[in-house]
Amino acid sequence: MVNSKREETGSKTHASRTALADGMGDMISLMPIPVAVFDTATRLVATSAAFQESYGVDLSGASGPGDGDLLPWLPEGYPAARDKALAGEVVQCDETRTTLPDGRVIRNRWIAAPIHRDGGVAGIILIIENISAGKELQPPTALRAERIAEAMDAAGIALFEVDFDRDAFLATGSARQLLETQEVPDSYEKWLALAAPEDRAQFDAVYRAALDPTGSRKFSIEFKLADSAEPKVIELRGNIRFDEACDPPRPLGVVGAILDRTERARISEALVQAQRLETVGRMAGLIAHDFNNLLTVILSNLELASRAEMAEIARDHLERAIDATQIGAGFNQRLLALAGARTPKPVCFDLDAQLAETWTLLERVLGEQVHLRLLPGADHGQIYMDRGELDGALLNLVINARDAMTATGTITIQTGCARFDAHQAAEIDGARPGCFLTVSVTDTGQGMPPDVRRQALDPFFTTKDAHVGNGLGLTSVASSVARAGGFLHIDTAPDKGTTITLYLPETEGEPTPAPADHHDALRMGDGQLVLVVEDDPLVREAVLDRLEALGYAVIEAANASEALEQIEAGEPVELLFSDVVLPGTFSGFDLVDRARARDPALPVLLTSGHTSEHFSGRPEAEREVELLTKPYSLSTLSAAVARALKPEGPPP
Repeated sequence: MVNSKREETGSKTHASRTALADGMGDMISLMPIPVAVFDTATRLVATSAAFQESYGVDLSGASGPGDGDLLPWLPEGYPAARDKALAGEVVQCDETRTTLPDGRVIRNRWIAAPIHRDGGVAGIILIIENISAGKELQPPTALRAERIAEAMDAAGIALFEVDFDRDAFLATGSARQLLETQEVPDSYEKWLALAAPEDRAQFDAVYRAALDPTGSRKFSIEFKLADSAEPKVIELRGNIRFDEACDPPRPLGVVGAILDRTERARISEALVQAQRLETVGRMAGLIAHDFNNLLTVILSNLELASRAEMAEIARDHLERAIDATQIGAGFNQRLLALAGARTPKPVCFDLDAQLAETWTLLERVLGEQVHLRLLPGADHGQIYMDRGELDGALLNLVINARDAMTATGTITIQTGCARFDAHQAAEIDGARPGCFLTVSVTDTGQGMPPDVRRQALDPFFTTKDAHVGNGLGLTSVASSVARAGGFLHIDTAPDKGTTITLYLPETEGEPTPAPADHHDALRMGDGQLVLVVEDDPLVREAVLDRLEALGYAVIEAANASEALEQIEAGEPVELLFSDVVLPGTFSGFDLVDRARARDPALPVLLTSGHTSEHFSGRPEAEREVELLTKPYSLSTLSAAVARALKPEGPPP
């Protein structure tokens, strides 16, 4: 009985499936889209040719129960939608994923709807549309456009297009920010007005050349914005479109880009400055050698004259002349330091004590019309720096401060301490976190306008007359401070005066005593024979006079060959004192090598006004030879000769 009912039910289901297939099969097969029909038992009844082609379905063996198993890859969510459709509900899905038997993953948009017959649901129809092609292209395209826009904004680029016929101008949103305008210029005249006055002639020439159809039809215009708060450089780059049907071709419009070239302009300017400094370095090496020789002659004669009996007024004049010579020597040291030709000799010393030593020299430079104040506040703090570079930097700053005041005024030099964390350091150009000692030079002058302040550290930039300033003062100061690991800051405003503050890293350690330079500190000789090797006759004569005044016997040579001839001839030389830079192929170091090959114990002393190139490549052992930098004082010479004759340790 049960079996009879099952057979009856199966027979009715089969009849229903057959009737459904007979009624819809031909119509479904002709549909141009993927369509499938299922009976109420979810068995596949019919499909369109497009369905079989799209999804690789073979219905040749589709018969009997379980035909729905032929489609295990049906879209996600289909089982739930199928049940709703069998209950009489239409279910639509805008997008779902399907994995085909061959492993491909596609995206579908589909609809499942009931098929009504004889007052009930006889089956369901499934319509599937493959939307993978559109999805594969659309999202990456949109993503690229979004990312490109972000990248262009970050790089400082905007796009624009001009239509001459419609007199229309279009630009991307970042154009206003780049040009610092509320509205992007819509005419050539307005574009030209954006450029700084000095760039407008070139702007016009480049644009008009691009309008020539016989040319490249491309343009690249670089100009500074006229009204920018900070210096800003913009480049317009693009192509002119022409109507080739006209004779000559007629310009139709422009397609191009707006680019921020400020950083590139800064880098280019820095390269130009580096090239200028390289030129200064080459000049400095040539000039400094001869200038130091002249200073050596002047200083030698002045010092010897000042030791003779004479009227007090004459002695005062000689002392002033000696100070002036030392100022010249300090200038030469700064020039060489800027050029990289002088090797700095940093030591640890008390900042306030060093300023006290330099005070008299600074007062004499300023004269009586300028009042100089010193406010020490470094609390015995120490820095590690070349003493001469600090003195030179202060001298530069004081002279600049004096020149900034029209007549009388006050210059204040103040020292102190400062500590910066990362946030505070970020607010000052070139600063870094740490503990610093400060030296501030403040004047009561006219101050600097913003454009002068921005260029104050540039090489060769000066507001002084050509015969007064060379534009290297502050550049030299910045170089010296940077070598000491510090930085400087300029605080100025028109009619408010100027304060330039040097920030020098504070250090700890035993301070190095300042070199003694007093007449009563001379260390006299006892008739020892010194061979002086110097090619400049004036310098050689001055050195001979100084050594004789110190109690030494002297002989002379103009070059290395003459010196070696005298040594080999048996002259009882007790000290070889030679310049490093000598004529011919032998340097002072080569002379030392040959002389010590004959007598390894021979005391030697070297001197030069420009030695870095000769000294830097020598073996470490030869660096132990003491080197006097020209010009040197009589007391410095006396101490160096005494050390060379009776060495008590490594030279200073």
